[in-house]
Amino acid sequence: MAVIKALFPIGKTQWAKWSDDQRTAFNEARAAGVPYNDAILGANQTQAAPKPKKKNVFDIIEDVAEVAAVVSPAVSIAKTLAKKKAK
Repeated sequence: MAVIKALFPIGKTQWAKWSDDQRTAFNEARAAGVPYNDAILGANQTQAAPKPKKKNVFDIIEDVAEVAAVVSPAVSIAKTLAKKKAK
């Protein structure tokens, strides 16, 4: 994530609440000469990109189970080949 700096005066708390898209919208609006309050309203109305959903424990277990289903046959084949090679 690139760090977007405030090019115009804005409160630190407000800046921290905004997404990168909203920060960019504010900077662009102010650079275009839009009044301060209108630039804030415009930034607030800008849709932030949706945040990725956090995985819960059950999703992680499901992911691990899927990987295990793929890896287990490969491990057993490798063990079989290792036994044959050892003979």
